[in-house]
Amino acid sequence: MNESGERKKIYFIKIVAYLFVLIFVGSMNIRAADPSSPFDGLKKTYSGVNSLEAVFHQKIFIANLKKERGFEGDFFYKRHKGFLWKYRTPKVKFFLYDGKYMWQGEDEKPFVVKERIRKEKTTGTFLDLIEDITRMDELFTLRQQSIAGSFEVLEIVPKKDSTVSAAKVWIDKQNVVRKIEIREFTGNVNTIEFSAVKINQGVDDGRFIYRPEKGKEIVER
Repeated sequence: MNESGERKKIYFIKIVAYLFVLIFVGSMNIRAADPSSPFDGLKKTYSGVNSLEAVFHQKIFIANLKKERGFEGDFFYKRHKGFLWKYRTPKVKFFLYDGKYMWQGEDEKPFVVKERIRKEKTTGTFLDLIEDITRMDELFTLRQQSIAGSFEVLEIVPKKDSTVSAAKVWIDKQNVVRKIEIREFTGNVNTIEFSAVKINQGVDDGRFIYRPEKGKEIVER
């Protein structure tokens, strides 16, 4: 994959991670929110969540190839520390955000990509929300809220131009997010289902620190 493709992949991982953190941690109070202010519950609940971890099962439909690919792994998040997507299948790889840099590595590759996240380039995007959920109303619109079987389904759309055209979230009767579907303007669809979710049960700070690996070159961008 060329550099442009790698950058798109990293950007997409950021969006998925932030949506998961924001929507999942706020889902427990979504039903109690004022209908005229649908994100009030998200804001309230998010302030009390310091860490979470979950197992994820991901499917990506690639529109131009008309193919679907599957992935599995673990997700970790800690307030003021960052997040980690750790893939187990089909390849062992990771995307680590430590609050300043995005690190991307894969077992089969002899290098690790280190990309600085520049605040001046991310203002007004999903990146703002990782530490400041009070901006939720500025960036998203709740398009629809419905019931599908035993799940409540929320559909949200970004107010500003983005690679993402819309997102749907499935919340179960225990107020736990079980699935997120993200649609891109390209026609690609990314679906992630979560299990074994743990909130505020402690995530070691060391998970959000990249430690140099022997024989791996660090490529900065």
